[in-house]
Amino acid sequence: MALILMGEIEQVVAEIARVLSPGGVLACVVGAGPLGGEAYERFIGLLRSTIEELPASRRIPPLGDRRTRGREGLDGILGPAGFAAVDWETVPIDLSGPAEQVWASVSGLYDLGPLDRATMERLRAAFFAEVREMTAPDGQVPCTFRIHVATARLRERGRRGATGLVRPGCG
Repeated sequence: MALILMGEIEQVVAEIARVLSPGGVLACVVGAGPLGGEAYERFIGLLRSTIEELPASRRIPPLGDRRTRGREGLDGILGPAGFAAVDWETVPIDLSGPAEQVWASVSGLYDLGPLDRATMERLRAAFFAEVREMTAPDGQVPCTFRIHVATARLRERGRRGATGLVRPGCG
C-alpha cells in the first residue's frame, strides 16, 4: 500500500490501527531523494523540467498528504491513532549499471503515462546526454537514491473505538 498516496489519511490510519494487532508494527517506505551528483538526481531534474513544460491538463496532480513524507508528519498522523513515535532509518538504494539499465530503472519509478511518445523520447535523450559524462570506463553509470524506512508500533494500552483512536482507560 502506498501510504503517501492515500487521501483522507486519518481515516486510512484509523483503519490500519483497527485491523493491526496491539503491539503490531506498521512499516512504511518514504522516498528520501537522490544521494547527490548521480544519475537519479539528473533524472529528477529533467523530469521536473519536462513536467513544467506540459500543459496543466497533462500534468499529474499532486497525490496524497504531504505530512506522510516526513518523520514529524507521520508522528502527527499516527500518534492520534494509537501508534508510538516513528522509528526512522535511512537506506541507500543503488541502481547503478549500464545507462540503458539505469534509464529503465529510474523511468520505471514514476508514472510517466501522461507523457506522449515524443516527450518521452526527448526526456530519454536528455537523460542519456546528462549521464554520458559520469559514465565510468566500464560503462557503469552511478545511480543511488535514498529511502527512509519508517516503523511505528501500535500501542497496547486502552481500547480502540470505531474511529480507531485509542481511548485510554477503556477496558
